[in-house]
Amino acid sequence: MSDRFVDTRSASFDRETYVRILIAIAKADRENGPREFEYVRKKAQKLGVDYDQVLDSTEKGFDIKKQAVSRATALAVLRDAITLASMDRNFSLPERERIYTFAAKIGISRRDLERLEEWLGEYRDLRTKWNGLVAGAF
Repeated sequence: MSDRFVDTRSASFDRETYVRILIAIAKADRENGPREFEYVRKKAQKLGVDYDQVLDSTEKGFDIKKQAVSRATALAVLRDAITLASMDRNFSLPERERIYTFAAKIGISRRDLERLEEWLGEYRDLRTKWNGLVAGAF
């Protein structure tokens, strides 16, 4: 999913916190591996964030303080965190807890987060159907 809905060049978009949250989500599940960390690395590179430095300085228990970010920024962070946590088709309890905690601290309601999670599942299903159609599987 692209970042076209959010201006990541905006002063209100905290690139390092965004990457740090994704790293914390990746570290929250022991089953996560190279695929998940490469996803975060690509996001960091795209944003000009030093991935290795942030990776080394972020513990899996990283927690943000309550902070005000734009709604679009908050939803983009959560969208990518859910995408990351779901890459292995197992949105684990530790990952889910971290994401729900982050959502509360950046002002996104549980209801909105549940909607986002549902829509990302629908998006993944549509992408699978598209790939099947392109491959001639239907």
